[in-house]
Amino acid sequence: MKKKLLSGLLAATMVASLMVGCGSSEETTTEATSEAAVETTEAAEATEDTNEVTDAATMEAPSADGWDDSKKIYVYLWDADGEGKVEETKAHMGDLADYVEVVNLNVGGQTPEYITGVNTALDGTDKYPSVILADEGIAKQWSESDKTADLASLGITEAMYANAYSYTVTYGNYNGAQKALSWQATPGCFIYRADLAKEVLGTDDPAEVGAAISDWDKFMDVAEQMKAAGYKMVSGTNEIKYPVLNQRQNPWVSVADDGTETLQLEDTLVSYIEKAKVLYDNDYTNKANQWEADWSGAMAEGDVFGYFGCTWFIGSMEGNCPADAANFGQWRTTTGPESYYWGGTYLMAGADTPNPELTAYFIYMMCCDETTMYDIAKNKGDFVNNKAVNEKLIADGVGARDILGGQNPVETFAEAAVSINVQSTYVDGNILTFVDDAAKAYFAGDYATTDECIQYIKDQVKTTYDYIVVE
Repeated sequence: MKKKLLSGLLAATMVASLMVGCGSSEETTTEATSEAAVETTEAAEATEDTNEVTDAATMEAPSADGWDDSKKIYVYLWDADGEGKVEETKAHMGDLADYVEVVNLNVGGQTPEYITGVNTALDGTDKYPSVILADEGIAKQWSESDKTADLASLGITEAMYANAYSYTVTYGNYNGAQKALSWQATPGCFIYRADLAKEVLGTDDPAEVGAAISDWDKFMDVAEQMKAAGYKMVSGTNEIKYPVLNQRQNPWVSVADDGTETLQLEDTLVSYIEKAKVLYDNDYTNKANQWEADWSGAMAEGDVFGYFGCTWFIGSMEGNCPADAANFGQWRTTTGPESYYWGGTYLMAGADTPNPELTAYFIYMMCCDETTMYDIAKNKGDFVNNKAVNEKLIADGVGARDILGGQNPVETFAEAAVSINVQSTYVDGNILTFVDDAAKAYFAGDYATTDECIQYIKDQVKTTYDYIVVE
């Protein structure tokens, strides 16, 4: 299977169009693919989680007695944002930080340049990647390979990671081994305008607005009310893509014991296309394309009630809705019809790291240590992957955003993060591209039925991944 994936990687990456997002990681409208195998069915089952906090185990710092430069570890990443969070971690490591060096490739996080740069270094360099940061869209190519270590073998235990949100644990687990951890979680929510909520719904309270859109029928009812009042429910028709498609019960590609890969599309895909068409046909949106100027422009001013976004998305909104904009301070967060996630960054350990003790300790400090994670949240604005830390941040009032009128979105994200379902595979990025193309053709009348949309997606998978069985 690995050989097949290698042969398809370049063509797959060429298909995906990348768009830089804001916040904790580089996100895209169509995420670039990785060459890793898919999650096993068992590991990809829907997670059951709560916000219950556990007394997590801790890791002792290793002794640097007798160390020299041969004990130095190199942390590979792609941009200044990730580097800033690594430096925040190093600030908590005392003299051990002297043995941790960042290698910032300064490229797009899901680009072939980053993939090639890391792989070249793994295959032989004087700066071997002891730690690899990777976007959720491509992390599986390393976490589901022998190029990275089982973190338990380095001393990172389940008890140390006990307060992480379950979906991130599931994502980083491969055949029972925990191969990747994350310091951040990226739960999605609905980000709405308080002034329009007050005018149309009679309340701008996040809990009450959340109740008003708590399922898709209610969401469409509110969309009709917004339309009657002269507003659009959302900016673009594909706004609901992530929350709807995140509900699928199986990964889009299954892998048999003999390595045969088979496409398995389920009714969730049809459900998305049909719901998006309701938005399109009823003029509940401005029919804008995600990330384009007319789509994001409504963040600052205009007639759009809300956006589906996640933790890092708020940073994107701050870039598009400055303090002097009409809508600044009017935005609020609430839970929407479905729980979902969007993006994220994972850490893995190179299997041949020359310093397993320091490699493990660095990953532990960034992804498990409560003091470090609190400061990452406070100083860098991340929603961190630790329930105990988020509980403390909420109690301390840390995380409030001016663009949200002083609301602290950590509360919304903490509520949303516990019920996320993850069914991630290496083909997801390109399938999302195919879904977008099929949906646009359906809205335009080029396809008469959803069956034709599904056939288009199947045909594109056949072309892009000629080794995947398409039935």
